[in-house]
Amino acid sequence: MQYDQIKELIQIFEHSDLNNMEVTLGDASVKLGRGMANAVEESPEAQMVQTAVKVENPVTDAAPTTVETGKTEPAAGDKIVTAPIVGTFYRASAPDQPPFVKVGDTIAKGDVVCIIEAMKFMNEVISEVDGTITEILVEDAQFVEFGQELFRVK
Repeated sequence: MQYDQIKELIQIFEHSDLNNMEVTLGDASVKLGRGMANAVEESPEAQMVQTAVKVENPVTDAAPTTVETGKTEPAAGDKIVTAPIVGTFYRASAPDQPPFVKVGDTIAKGDVVCIIEAMKFMNEVISEVDGTITEILVEDAQFVEFGQELFRVK
């Protein structure tokens, strides 16, 4: 890991709301945390580090529209949870873990409904509505755009 890369990581961390961050590239690992000294260490095994970042999630009232995917139009009163960032959508925190939510699950404001990976960071998507998941509109590991519809909630 080059000095410029470490310096850039520090700047990103300083301008974020994160309390801790760990990044591993090759044999070098950088751990950053609020209230602790910045550390650079060599690690014998390079492994991908997943850091959760809370991302505010826009929710829109669903209005009947033409859907090209063949899905049914949203019913009146449904809410649509949309992607707050561009990245890869994951239903679970790891391949061997259960999904955060599935169709029929009741969710509350503040619940994690999925994660979106962007630039090797795992960003939690937090629900801003209460209700029941009626439809999951994207496939696991699918690339999503900002504002793309992810879940339908009644």
